[in-house]
Amino acid sequence: MLWLTGSVAIAGHFYPDYSHIAQFISELGATGSPYGFYLNYLGFIPTELFMLGFVVVSYSALPRTKLNIIGLIFITVYVVSLCAAAFFPCDFECRPDKPTLSHIVHMAITLPGYICGILAVVCISSGSHSWSKSNLLKVVGYTASVLAVIAFFNLNPSSEIVGLIQRLFELTLYSWFIFMGYCLSKKAQMN
Repeated sequence: MLWLTGSVAIAGHFYPDYSHIAQFISELGATGSPYGFYLNYLGFIPTELFMLGFVVVSYSALPRTKLNIIGLIFITVYVVSLCAAAFFPCDFECRPDKPTLSHIVHMAITLPGYICGILAVVCISSGSHSWSKSNLLKVVGYTASVLAVIAFFNLNPSSEIVGLIQRLFELTLYSWFIFMGYCLSKKAQMN
């Protein structure tokens, strides 16, 4: 999460008149953006590779229940879709009148990926009773899921705060992933 946050903050700083409140994160990596290539290949893709590492570690630490496996598959789809979106950047400013194939692919893979991110939180939270001694992960997961769904349905490109909403969506998911990792580390210490 720190890698993604730092990359987005740096790219936004060097993008003239960029607004983290009003603009999508993808606009920083869009075709024609000042440093889009660098952000895609040094920011977005490494972030998702770190997340794939998280999935591998989580797979080795979680009990092999149906919900945990499905949840990890959903995280993987979320991660792979965001990684693929970096290879297919949206068009400049991400709101074209005549979208290119790259833009269409970007949008087609990002939205289902977001849905998979939400479903991952729901699945793993629902199955956390099999390995967590507390219901806290479940409560936090369900809360994060509701917040993420609300944010997802408010990702309207014409909104003046769409950038803020997207960042809250991503923050909600990544914060839950971090909390899940923390809970897994506490479980490992107890064993």
